Amino acid sequence: MDKVIIEQITRKQPLLDRELEKLEEIKDGTYCIHSSWGLGKILGYDPVIGKLKIVFEDGVEHLMDPVFCARKLEILSDDNILVQFKNNPTEIEEKAKNAPVELLYTLIESSSHRELAMSEIEFIFKRIVGEESFRRWWTGVKKIMAKDPFIALSPKHSNTYILREQPVSVEDEIVERLQINKDPVKKIEIAAKILDLPRESQEVITNEIKSIIDDLGNIITSNDKRLSITQKLTGCWVRNDLAEMIGDDGEYFEPTPESIIRDCNNLGKLVEELAANYYDRFLLLVTCAFPDEWENRCANLLKNSQGRFANECVLFLIERGCHDFLRDCFNRWLNERSLKSPLLHWIIKNRHVRKFSEIISKELISSKLLKAIFSAIDVDALASTSSKRIPLAELVSEDRNLIRDLLSDTNEENAKDLCQMLMQSQWFDSLTKRLLLARFIKEFPSLQSLISEKASDRYVADTSLIVSQESFDAKKKEYELLINEKIPANKKAIEIAREHGDLSENSEYKMARQDQDLLLARRDQLEIDLKRAQIIDFAAANDDVVGIGTTVRLKSNDSKENAEYAVLGAWDGDPDNNILSYKTPLAQALLSKRVGDSVEVTIGDKTSSWKIESITRYVDS
Repeated sequence: MDKVIIEQITRKQPLLDRELEKLEEIKDGTYCIHSSWGLGKILGYDPVIGKLKIVFEDGVEHLMDPVFCARKLEILSDDNILVQFKNNPTEIEEKAKNAPVELLYTLIESSSHRELAMSEIEFIFKRIVGEESFRRWWTGVKKIMAKDPFIALSPKHSNTYILREQPVSVEDEIVERLQINKDPVKKIEIAAKILDLPRESQEVITNEIKSIIDDLGNIITSNDKRLSITQKLTGCWVRNDLAEMIGDDGEYFEPTPESIIRDCNNLGKLVEELAANYYDRFLLLVTCAFPDEWENRCANLLKNSQGRFANECVLFLIERGCHDFLRDCFNRWLNERSLKSPLLHWIIKNRHVRKFSEIISKELISSKLLKAIFSAIDVDALASTSSKRIPLAELVSEDRNLIRDLLSDTNEENAKDLCQMLMQSQWFDSLTKRLLLARFIKEFPSLQSLISEKASDRYVADTSLIVSQESFDAKKKEYELLINEKIPANKKAIEIAREHGDLSENSEYKMARQDQDLLLARRDQLEIDLKRAQIIDFAAANDDVVGIGTTVRLKSNDSKENAEYAVLGAWDGDPDNNILSYKTPLAQALLSKRVGDSVEVTIGDKTSSWKIESITRYVDS
């Protein structure tokens, strides 16, 4: 700023040397950063009102007190990466894409003490790469950084990167981190990285491995409450593998893996916490620790399994010739009504796989299994406290042949009971119920009478919102950003603005309070919308009638005009790409109609008439 202006400001309010220096840095066109409002550009100083004009990322021109700016803004130099990006975006975007670590070198080197918090790095690169692409980009860059000899995580400050003066090899860094780190869980994780090093790198640190093995032994035998049984078992395996690497026999070290799982009262919980790459090793360990009852132990783990472990456990038992045993277990669990969602999901998904044909019997693929599926989905729905997805329910909707396969052994009376069970489901939304009921009716046409004309015509209760998973996740992300970042930042901005006194003339305070009203109103609306949301998968749609998840080709009855629209969820509307929210007047008129039907739509003063030429599934187009 001009010295004359600075003198005028200091007459009204004495300033510290640091603030004076900051005022001198403030020039027209200079970029700055505020902790709450982000990146801004200084447009100039208005001497009449004594305010600086600054445009932040909201695109609005703000009038701000120069003293406030001197105290709260960081003025960016011309060589700052964000300033370079603003002045030459193409060049910086290209570097971020092709030479990201080089860009990080520049960024960290320009910071004090050659170190920078991860949050600061993310703040900068989100603006360069873009919010949508940032997560994938950052995941890839962190993998490159992990192997870079000049960049490392700070041993003193968590989530802070440092730029070394001299390069350090990956193997030396692992040894260094093991020596510095005091957290037993982290020590086991770091030691495991040695096993992934190339042989030549392992040989470089052979002399250190003996002491690392001893250190791991002390960790495993300690009573440190930070270590779970799963982490002790993992540490035991890492210790033994490192011993084998240098020619020692780790199987005689205490405690042994067998002794750890023999003392475990809940093997199921152990498996839940275990990394997937250890599943096969764990199952083999069960056969060693419980030689007389390993089959039953594995079967019990399978019965209560989660996700990928079910497949690993089945393959493990099949490889050991347990086909009859597994088949008997599946049929017994079905009769006992003790099959749970993850295993039901596995059975459905693999019912046509040849290598599992001996264990997934015809007796199992039955209406009784469908009843077990509906019951398990309701149990999951009651246990769910949010709109979290239920994979079993999604699979039932997506698998168009499932109901046909499971009804092949039953009669009309049993099918009717299953229909009623479906209609009373706590999880499926109205649309999905209709789609599944249509599959029942295809096998037993007489079941059509179960669905009243009124229910058939009514798609969704007015109080609910049918949404896609993608749009739900976007709304939820917006809500979390409000709660975790924007509202707290706004609260802080209000507190800072209060320092200026005389709130009636304080534009920063007024601006922050206006922002608060908008943020809180948006928060309240998002909470209402998220509670009303019912997530569906468009793959469950069929092409018999117009529904959510279908694409409709229309021909105007008034002219020769043709049109094509996709009818999707409440938050998916994109008129520029001919995507309609099912809440729009045209979509509402089209729902439940078939090929050949005509619809009339009135929007404002204009009424138009359309004939449905074709209906296809959106996911197929």
